[in-house]
Amino acid sequence: MRKRIRSAHIQQLGLWSAAVIVLGLPMAVAPVQAECFIGAYIEQDPIVAGDITRFERLVGKKHSSYMRYLGYGEPFPTDWVAKVHSHGALPHIAWEPNNGLDEVRDDVYLHRWAQAAAEAKKPILLRFASEMNGTWMPYSGNPDEYIRKWRLVYTTVKSLAPNVIMVWCPFATPRRTIPLYYPGDDYVDWVGVNIYAVLYHDGDINQPAQRDPIDDLRYVYDLYGAHKPIAICEYGATHFCTASRQLSSSFAASSIKRMYQAIAEQFPNVVLINWFSVDAASDGLAYNDYAVTTDEVVLDSYRQAIDGRYFLTQVPASLQITLAALPQPGESPPSQTTTPLALVSPPHLTDGQLAIIVRGSRPEAVTGPVVIEAQAGTGLDVNLVEFYVDGHILALTNVPPYRVQWNASGRAPGEHTIRVIARNSAAQKIAVAEAAVIVAQ
Repeated sequence: MRKRIRSAHIQQLGLWSAAVIVLGLPMAVAPVQAECFIGAYIEQDPIVAGDITRFERLVGKKHSSYMRYLGYGEPFPTDWVAKVHSHGALPHIAWEPNNGLDEVRDDVYLHRWAQAAAEAKKPILLRFASEMNGTWMPYSGNPDEYIRKWRLVYTTVKSLAPNVIMVWCPFATPRRTIPLYYPGDDYVDWVGVNIYAVLYHDGDINQPAQRDPIDDLRYVYDLYGAHKPIAICEYGATHFCTASRQLSSSFAASSIKRMYQAIAEQFPNVVLINWFSVDAASDGLAYNDYAVTTDEVVLDSYRQAIDGRYFLTQVPASLQITLAALPQPGESPPSQTTTPLALVSPPHLTDGQLAIIVRGSRPEAVTGPVVIEAQAGTGLDVNLVEFYVDGHILALTNVPPYRVQWNASGRAPGEHTIRVIARNSAAQKIAVAEAAVIVAQ
């Protein structure tokens, strides 16, 4: 269902005062007054065709971010970035290696691109290689290679262009693979997610959609929202689907109201929602019309949804993100565990170290199936890894990356101990690690 979209360069210069970026601040002790940037992708909107002034006149409110797609290998879109900055908004670039990860190298192109981004001297959202967790992107299928290339891009861009905010963004589904591609907290500024409200999947009347977009948001939010700002990088609700060949304006209007209201009431760490205003059905890109400008019912619903002071019209000169404390599901877990909690992202390991990572759920509130991973430092010659939970053997594997699945459903609430043993080719024990997880009530 992925959209194959490219937009033309826009030639217009503009000036904007420089901003200070403060990212990854510690979680606040108590909830703070939250607000959310509103953005849009309008480059292929059938009515405004990228005209920011006309779009904002139609929707009745200034937006604080605008997005465009860019293929990896294309030059930095200097003029388009200047145009967005001239409107006092954040440029949001979806930068996609459409020829696969092999083209992503530590080379002249990457360095020159990052240097061009630095010359903007203003905040830029960079969403590199999004929707990697599905099967429809040419850079999907190899999480470890993806993480290596993401870290290369992140390290290079951040060193040369500290004004860039790197946004890691999976699609809402499949959920199971989302944590496998996470590059680690040290290599991610914001976490994004792309979510769509549709009536049918893949334009097929026999595949009615049954997922709640708010539940999709909650899954990503619960995984990462306690320690990273969350951005809905693409959101759209269909008001025409090729499967039914009928208008569904009321469905789109209801979906808009529910999502924007939920953000304001339930998700204080969502800092951006970006509307995908494209008639993908008519353009032959996909099966739904998401254009907010082509249907009066939808347009009126959107106007009402973004009204009020919660959704910001501009980016402040000092862009600071302070996260609200998130409640734990069920009863509060104990404040301490007998062993340290498992990690949620790959750490920096020295030689001889062994770490335990849990993917798919927060280790302090585990629910359902998760992936347990053992990650070894470069100095360990690992040939076999044994996994134990509460002293009972769970699995053996000699295939890197060393991962096993564990289902917390039916397990007693409270602390459980994970132990991993790494052995070399001679079956000798060369490293041992222990970590705790807490099964939620």
